[in-house]
Amino acid sequence: MSHARGSTSEGEKTFNHNNGPQKTNRWGLVATGVVGGTLLAVYAVATPFVAPALRKMCLPYVPASEIQVENVLKMLQFRSGTIVDIGSGDGRIVSSRFFFFL
Repeated sequence: MSHARGSTSEGEKTFNHNNGPQKTNRWGLVATGVVGGTLLAVYAVATPFVAPALRKMCLPYVPASEIQVENVLKMLQFRSGTIVDIGSGDGRIVSSRFFFFL
């Protein structure tokens, strides 16, 4: 049988330079998949936090009105424990709750 160099037909095994059967190593594919998946996950998590900083037009700060603060205090009225305000304002909710229950 005449074959082109490097081609194989069914039933033939490829041989490496050591005249032994060539083993396929899948660790490279696994490592590539793990690294690619990790980078994709980091990108998906970081994008919502980085994107607002890249805006050309910044959004203005609008403080909460007294009615909004009162509505939040009504919602928190029957809850116990600590309160944490993760907003980017001036802490009106936390200070109002402190003085309301003082």
